[in-house]
Amino acid sequence: MLEAALGALEALGLASRLARSAPLYAAASAAHVLGLALLLGPILLVDLHLIGALRRLDAAGLRFLRRAAAFGLALAMATGLLLFAVRPFEYVENPAMRLKLLVVALASLHALVFEWRWRRNPAALRPGRGATRLAGLASLLLWLGALALGRWIAFV
Repeated sequence: MLEAALGALEALGLASRLARSAPLYAAASAAHVLGLALLLGPILLVDLHLIGALRRLDAAGLRFLRRAAAFGLALAMATGLLLFAVRPFEYVENPAMRLKLLVVALASLHALVFEWRWRRNPAALRPGRGATRLAGLASLLLWLGALALGRWIAFV
């Protein structure tokens, strides 16, 4: 089943065009890096705020940063899927890629749970204290881990 799905992914017209066109592949790669920047820049600021190291963010600023991070995540995931589709059989065997996908899934789940809890009880968000500090630290470590694993893919 996995093999059939990977084959179908690789056979997509856009994946074939990306594989044959260096400029198109470079554009997809650049868009992926842009998505990562739009994700990780805001996440870093939000996490530093949650940890208690950046206290001057108000609710409107946090809302903007969370939306920017969500857009960056969507762009990074969409372009990442395109890049993956070029060589899916190679990437699925790469241990760094497998670990990266797991870490991205955990980081995304962590963000969704945190967002859900925050929306239910915004007053519970107490930067620099207890569970909020731990949530910020966990998020920071997960996203930086995903970034490092993404770079590691090329060297495994």
